[in-house]
Amino acid sequence: MDSRAASGGMARRTFLAASLSGIAAVALSSCTWPPPNPTPTSTPTASPKPIPGVPEPTAMRRSKWAADPFARGSFSFDAVGATPELREALGEPVGERLVLAGEACSTDAPGTLQGARDSGLRAAAHLIRLGGPGERVAVIGAGVAGLTAARELVDAGFEVVVVEARDRIGGRVDTVADPAGDGVAEFGAMFIGDDAGLELELAAADIDVHPTPGTTLVRTVDGAIVEPSDAGWQAIAAAQAWARGRSEDVSLATALAASGVLPLPDEPAADGTTPADWLRHALASGVEPATGAAPTRVSAQLFDATRPAASGAFVTGPLADWLTGLAEPLDVVLSSAVVRIAYDEERVSLRFDSGESLNSDRVVVTVPLGVLQTDTIAFHPTLPLLHQRAIATLGMGVVDTVRMRFDEPFWRATAPPSAQPTAGPGAEPGAETTEAPIFLSIVGEVPAVAVWIDVGAASGTDEPVLVGLIAAEQARRLEQVNDRDFRKAVLPGLAPFATGAG
Repeated sequence: MDSRAASGGMARRTFLAASLSGIAAVALSSCTWPPPNPTPTSTPTASPKPIPGVPEPTAMRRSKWAADPFARGSFSFDAVGATPELREALGEPVGERLVLAGEACSTDAPGTLQGARDSGLRAAAHLIRLGGPGERVAVIGAGVAGLTAARELVDAGFEVVVVEARDRIGGRVDTVADPAGDGVAEFGAMFIGDDAGLELELAAADIDVHPTPGTTLVRTVDGAIVEPSDAGWQAIAAAQAWARGRSEDVSLATALAASGVLPLPDEPAADGTTPADWLRHALASGVEPATGAAPTRVSAQLFDATRPAASGAFVTGPLADWLTGLAEPLDVVLSSAVVRIAYDEERVSLRFDSGESLNSDRVVVTVPLGVLQTDTIAFHPTLPLLHQRAIATLGMGVVDTVRMRFDEPFWRATAPPSAQPTAGPGAEPGAETTEAPIFLSIVGEVPAVAVWIDVGAASGTDEPVLVGLIAAEQARRLEQVNDRDFRKAVLPGLAPFATGAG
């Protein structure tokens, strides 16, 4: 773990010496939280079957967000039956003592750093309205939402302690040592939305922020560069139009099947691709990375087809530096998992997995939606029915990242002017561009990696580094295999780029 990601926190042994006077800790019955599965994993020996043109990476690390007990996924998505009102309700105070925060509470930018930050600001505003300076507030979770809320509350005169289950701050922002031992890399949040204020804040903290690139290089299975088609996105738009005319929500997959959109014509174009190929491409390289879920789970009415193409800027790191700055004046207690939250009209009591407890006047709960959907934390009394409905209805998606470093950037080749964005219906095939392609994808089959990002080209460093996004069921499946089998599953997806780069 990068040591910077853990700065700003106290070890458990210093918990009882926290500088908030009057907060008592007493012995309670011990509960056990499962130990976290380390997010990055190191690379063992090389795969025994080399792929023509694709060398073995010299270094590799990958994330496992679904298996992480403190996350249970990467970010929320609009599952069938979800509504913006449910997200809004999830962030409303429970009585006057408890409020939830996190990207799942955001109606404007769920699943992004922007959404997490905005929800932290909103939660702090609620407690500032309900309480007053000098009150003690416990903030559960030292991610973006928790640290943002804590800083706002401290600035407003509240006494705040942040408690975090992990042994580092950051939550789903995970800055670790680069697999080649040079610098750091992000294995969690990468896209920040379109919040210009947040982008400026990150830039002020010397965080590398890059506009989402305007070009995507698409190759067929045999390595030929093809001009992107919007046939798949047109089919999705037609299915969504049909779904929005219904009184009840259905999944995107159901809308495609029941709306009469399918089957798409199977007559290949001059480049050999068919409309059906482009629909599969839109689903695998657009819908699934944007939601972390299969089309069978995504709401046809609410899925925003412009989101993949308008994800704002992305970050190449190190976000831990920004979060360390946020945490600098805060009391942060690490390695302390909350297992019970009891609240009434006068106070809040937290119980930890160690058996210790902590009393406060109010609490901000920023644990991820995936954790709320388990029985890891018991609320007493139970949360209101609308909050429970929001937690049960919203989905938790999974998008894992793999970072691979090679000796040479074998995948780089000059793309023709027609190589244009394919992530959404805003793509304009045929428009002139001089941008180098940053995103790489394949049409004609569904590879294990939905999209590859050429990090060296994006940052201007020309480093031979690729970051792959692995989404939905592919991510869950590959989290279960060892690194050797993982590489065996994902490296064939780079063969078309090796074939065409020469």
